[in-house]
Amino acid sequence: MFHQERQSVPQESASHSASHKGPIVSENSPPEVKSGPPVYPGGEFYSADFINVLEKSIQQVIDEHTSGALLLVSVNNLSMIINAYGHDTSEIVIHDLIKMIEALLSPDDIVQRLQRDQLGIILANRYPEDTLAIAQRIHNTIQNFGRDNFATAGLYIIGTIGSVNFPTETAGAHDALDKAYVALHSQQSSPHHTFDMTRREADHCRQQMGLANYLFKAYKEKRLRLAYQPIIESKTGKTMHYEALLRLIGQTGKISSAGALIPVAEKMGMIDIIDTMVMEMVIEELRNAPNVSIAFNVSNMTTENALWLEKLSQLVKETPEIAPRLIVEITETAVHRDLRRTAFFVASIQSLGCLVALDDFGSGYTSFRQLKALSVDIVKIDGVFIKDIAQSADNRFFVKTLLDFAQAFGLETVAEFVENGEIAKILMEMGINYMQGYYFGKPANYREWLSEGEYKGG
Repeated sequence: MFHQERQSVPQESASHSASHKGPIVSENSPPEVKSGPPVYPGGEFYSADFINVLEKSIQQVIDEHTSGALLLVSVNNLSMIINAYGHDTSEIVIHDLIKMIEALLSPDDIVQRLQRDQLGIILANRYPEDTLAIAQRIHNTIQNFGRDNFATAGLYIIGTIGSVNFPTETAGAHDALDKAYVALHSQQSSPHHTFDMTRREADHCRQQMGLANYLFKAYKEKRLRLAYQPIIESKTGKTMHYEALLRLIGQTGKISSAGALIPVAEKMGMIDIIDTMVMEMVIEELRNAPNVSIAFNVSNMTTENALWLEKLSQLVKETPEIAPRLIVEITETAVHRDLRRTAFFVASIQSLGCLVALDDFGSGYTSFRQLKALSVDIVKIDGVFIKDIAQSADNRFFVKTLLDFAQAFGLETVAEFVENGEIAKILMEMGINYMQGYYFGKPANYREWLSEGEYKGG
């Protein structure tokens, strides 16, 4: 399995000066894009009025040796509000929210609607700890929006706040807007993200994009291959099928696991390419080796990809005799992601005559109802419970419970991470159907079923 191995609403325009006393509120539409040199973020995305006011505010705190902050507030579920209640209600929500935020601020602070679902707030002469406190009050206001108003009591706003302090973290309006935007879209779980937080993510982001580029280059240069690990029948010791595992051939010819790159592929939107490529490689192998059965793992995201299912259906129908020898593995986390969608994915594969295995069984504590709804053919018990089974009575009890659970539904069972004979003996006594692990064979970069025993790419 891969993951184990990879061990417009019209807006009124208003102009205000920075010296205006009282919170400044406007709902500006972006300026028209004019001919000339390219306009970068902070240009066409935000009004010139707001940028000018922000620039003056930053310069003012520099001159006065104080500090301030820019906050971007996003109403994340505005589309939901529009869909449920219509345009007019959504505009009332934004207008009321601006008024509520205005009441939290001082006369020198500035509030402006920047985009349909986004507000900009300039805090003047505020220290970072003040910004945090204000952001918390704004978040509380968003959470409690409409509770005291009968007309809006049925509404609920989901909001996120991104902030950057100036001049300590930025000395220009465009840079401040960029950094607040980065903070707003940070992957931190808290509702308020500061740019100081996101700086710690910068190296990780660069690394992720670099790895994605590395993986895509390997794909384009056809340096992705499959390795095969045997799955052994407990009663006979015979190899019943193989699991295909993704491998990458480096520039020097060295072969290594591509598993660690799969989460990157998921995050960067490349997983559909990878999963389709693996599917095509496995099906081609099944067509060329009529006595071999192969399993391969798909991403949780692929269980929601209708185009992937269409491609699988097309290829299987071209050579239907391969169907009983093809096993698609899904992870238990896919079940908890969306049970009905996953059940449809499973049923679609089985309708072609292929088998489906539920991987990582036990890691997510799938219920009887969920397992019954899925109606998979095979369950693979998570290796985390297998590798220490000889030393852990708790693991033995848990694995036996999982086996009884699966066998009550008439499902075939596979134990992963079988690393030695002692583990194999315990599992056989428990009644496991199949075993997989280094004790029976490591993933091979060649096809064991070829008489010449030689790896041939493709």
